[in-house]
Amino acid sequence: MADELFDGVALAIGTQASGFGTVNATVKALSGALVVGDGIILGDKNSGNAETGITLPNHSTIVREATQVAASFTQGADEFIRELVEGLAITFPLKGNGAASTPAADEAKPDAGIDELWGTAGLVGASGAATPDYKYTPRATAEYSTVHLWVADLDFILQDCLVDVVTVDFVPGGNALVTANLKVGSVESANDGVAFPTFTWGTQQSLAAPTVENVAFTTFGQVRGFENLTITITNGIEEFGDSNVATTGIRQSQVDRVITVDGRFYLATADSAAARTQLISTSAPTDDLSLQLGTARVTTGTINAALFNVNNLQAKDIKYDRTGTAAVVELSGAKATSTTAGTEFMLEYN
Repeated sequence: MADELFDGVALAIGTQASGFGTVNATVKALSGALVVGDGIILGDKNSGNAETGITLPNHSTIVREATQVAASFTQGADEFIRELVEGLAITFPLKGNGAASTPAADEAKPDAGIDELWGTAGLVGASGAATPDYKYTPRATAEYSTVHLWVADLDFILQDCLVDVVTVDFVPGGNALVTANLKVGSVESANDGVAFPTFTWGTQQSLAAPTVENVAFTTFGQVRGFENLTITITNGIEEFGDSNVATTGIRQSQVDRVITVDGRFYLATADSAAARTQLISTSAPTDDLSLQLGTARVTTGTINAALFNVNNLQAKDIKYDRTGTAAVVELSGAKATSTTAGTEFMLEYN
């Protein structure tokens, strides 16, 4: 018997315009020569499986267990109920779309797959007031996606997907890496003997991601540096029974969201106690975390930068330490807040 050659791993993602329960037929049908407009995302080589940035999921089953064979310890075969696909994730470097022509209102919008990933992670995008920029802010409703996953000569159509957790890790001297964990609703279909597609990645492959250096960074009203920083969007997703749901009888729904910051920040001499003052404050927080990665394009150059605003940051847990000879404060789970819906966070490609 000949071995099956490992052609590779790849995925594409697209919105389910009709919401939960309706597969994106265009994403399902993808094959042959694919381009970024098809929703493909190029992962980080140093992450995931097979040097693709994609963490392949575990496939398991929900079963009705059989009783033992009478008068023995022999197990009978369990009765299959439904398939679970858990652990699918993708990591990719944060970068712009590389556009360099005369700026237009939506020129900074990222490629289709990345745009959709942010959508199903709980953000909604729109052209900003400046040119060029494209801004993502928290959305009020869940956006379900269909994922087409290729593995060797197999493919899987994964329906009703949501991103339950997405992190952006900023490492000084390195890049900012985005990791999105996809919670799969169901396997709509799976196929064997599939021809592995070809991919034209465009600037996803050719454009170098900005390095985390010379970053304009403020938090708690201070300008300072950080040793490491992670911004996390966590979407609360619940599963419950619904007899109308085909294949699984299970519906998944988003019920909440929290955006948090973790990291080690250098203390500013002007006010070393700023983090503790905020921690024990009895007033609603008003200071933001602001971070400009790379240089925003104005009239020249390529679009390859991003601005993050984590607004009204509330310290939840701090610890003082040192890095070298410098004093640092370590934040754990500091939370973005707002009294106005959808204004606690912003990611702007610029």
